[in-house]
Amino acid sequence: MTASLEQAPADRHLGAPVLEARGVVMRFGGLTAVNDVDLTVREGEIVGLIGPNGAGKTTFFNCLTGLYLPTEGQVTFRGAVLPPKPRKVVLAGMARTFQNIRLFGNMTALENVMVGRYCRTSAAALTSIIRGPKFRREEAETRARAQELLDYVGLGSSTELLARNMPYGDQRRLEIARALATDPKVLLLDEPTAGMNPQETREAMELIFRIRDSGIAVVVIEHDMRFIFNLCDRVLCLVRGETLIEGTPGEVQSDPRVIEAYIGTGDEGDDDEDDVPAADPQDAVRDEKEGRA
Repeated sequence: MTASLEQAPADRHLGAPVLEARGVVMRFGGLTAVNDVDLTVREGEIVGLIGPNGAGKTTFFNCLTGLYLPTEGQVTFRGAVLPPKPRKVVLAGMARTFQNIRLFGNMTALENVMVGRYCRTSAAALTSIIRGPKFRREEAETRARAQELLDYVGLGSSTELLARNMPYGDQRRLEIARALATDPKVLLLDEPTAGMNPQETREAMELIFRIRDSGIAVVVIEHDMRFIFNLCDRVLCLVRGETLIEGTPGEVQSDPRVIEAYIGTGDEGDDDEDDVPAADPQDAVRDEKEGRA
């Protein structure tokens, strides 16, 4: 990692809590996917969510963003309980991307971002149908804002490209631009660097730092440990749906339970801890993801 991508200083000022989850439990029949998980996200903070495959990370994300109603516990945004309705969650000030890219492939990059912006427009159905003055004004503002966001994420030259024809890394950035179009206070990113090469990953990290610096809190699920530990202020590790540890990147990456959760304890009798890369289990995580996903 270059010096410019090192983690922000630990004494950087953080604001008040903006997103809080307390005692969240999510059951599907007899399966408990998330069990009594707490999370607090503060203004101006980047929080990482890690864990082996099947740890419950995306299920927990879905509870935070209204796709699932937790079986127990609650999620609050700025002190108010969030309804299990994604549209209302977005209007409240939360936006997300998905592990599997969900763009409108036959729309241009600009049109995809404009879709995200429509939740902030107010033209009524009749005005939109007859394309009245208010509709035309809001449409022009939406188009201009969408172009600003494409420029912001580094896709300013891709305005008229169909989303399905864009390179994979650009599609990831386009999803982030569409999420930013909703004017979120908290942005949740589900594996934003999946499938990216090292250069694209570095650019994604720089983009997330800029988003954080603009005042938006960020929560990130990611399997790339080097990326997470250089990016985040705090990291929460889930194992089998439960919190294993929460702390600074240094505390989490040096905790032997985290290493064990990712790569196991090895064969019986093989106790040489010097063989375990305690500070960076990234390679083991990548192997697991490719072999078991």
